[in-house]
Amino acid sequence: MPAAPARARTLWASWASGRSITELRWLAAILALAFVLRLIWVLYAMREPQGVHDPTFYWGYGQAIAAGVGYQLPAVDAISAGPTAYYPVGYSAALGAVFALVTHTPIPDNLELTAGFFQIFLGVATVAFVYELGRRLFNPAVGLLAAAWLAVFPNLIFHTAAFLTETLFMFIVMAALLVLLAHDWRERPPTLTRLAVFGFLLGASALVRPISLLFLLLVPAVWLVARVGWQRALLDTGAVLIVVVAVIAPWSIRNFIQMDSLVIISTNLGDNLCIGHHEDAPGNFALPLSCFSPDAYADIDRAEFEVRRNNDNIERAVNYAVRHPVAELKLLSRKAYHLWEHDHDGLSAVEAYGDDPFMNDTLRTALERIADVFFFVTISLGGLGLAGLLRPPDARRLYFLLALLALAGIPLVFFGDARFHVPVMPLLVVPAAWVVVQLATRLRERYVS
Repeated sequence: MPAAPARARTLWASWASGRSITELRWLAAILALAFVLRLIWVLYAMREPQGVHDPTFYWGYGQAIAAGVGYQLPAVDAISAGPTAYYPVGYSAALGAVFALVTHTPIPDNLELTAGFFQIFLGVATVAFVYELGRRLFNPAVGLLAAAWLAVFPNLIFHTAAFLTETLFMFIVMAALLVLLAHDWRERPPTLTRLAVFGFLLGASALVRPISLLFLLLVPAVWLVARVGWQRALLDTGAVLIVVVAVIAPWSIRNFIQMDSLVIISTNLGDNLCIGHHEDAPGNFALPLSCFSPDAYADIDRAEFEVRRNNDNIERAVNYAVRHPVAELKLLSRKAYHLWEHDHDGLSAVEAYGDDPFMNDTLRTALERIADVFFFVTISLGGLGLAGLLRPPDARRLYFLLALLALAGIPLVFFGDARFHVPVMPLLVVPAAWVVVQLATRLRERYVS
């Protein structure tokens, strides 16, 4: 028994070594601030989702999983009843675990508030991960400023009270990047154990939002830039891939059994592609009849309906993109606009996209403006700071940069929505903080000298 506390003290001493008391105090204050702001918002805004929107489905799936029913839609009618694979299971499974904990323990049965505390933990931990990444990639000042930046980031605070995937996804992605990038590759390449943990976290993140699988492709590219040799690059990539497959495979097997088709993660890929690739595509969310005809799949069960529409919509989207390259180029600008037009989608989510308004207009407008100003300052400074990830040449910084660009760019494959840029914000605050630290350093040197 005494071995565990002793090991914990050893790990703490190892982590704290090299950090001044002042730095640790600043970090503690930042984490406390992140906690308090998220707690206040959760106590004010966390409530059961209303209407027919993504949060309502996540909420329902989480309750079904906690009750032992499994991942399926309620038996409302013939087309909606039965097993489903429409959304990636990760976030719903996490909610199911939280709900089951509440149901089967003396913890008060307040599912909304319990989920809120769960997401507070995720948000505060993400702030800590950003501190560590900023410190490892640059210096303690960048790490602390990036953490403080994220701690007060308005839309990320708003998302803490929303039943959406972003808070969990950001937590897992930043944990994965920290595992991979914390070690200085100039001393030696990452160990097999480190790569395995990275692969596990990458697989887990893909079960929340599969876009993170693009990180796998970055491994061999950056390894070759780091000049570790193509054999080592292939072996390390293969090791990560094996672990990722091992994490995802049980869910894929479940889908094969329940959906009677090979569904690796989910069946909403086709819908998301078709929304962004059709003749009248506006560049943002829409439900065109060409993709969502109400009569196209009548009189079939839910599983077959999902699989057939997913496959058909993938084919429609690909055919349109191949046959209309000029229109696709024009669509990119509209998608980019809708992707980056504002940063207050978390407010819409907690109010059930208009179905459950509880804020007065003055408060809502003020919060929207604060969030948007904060966002535009962040992306402006963060964009300038991308240069800091390229000089001096550093393979770890290059991987971080490519991961940032991947998260920022992959939504353009589908359609533009302000929600889709949220996961890149914890990465973008690091180069933004680097710009501010660089400016402060130069000003101090100029006026002190």
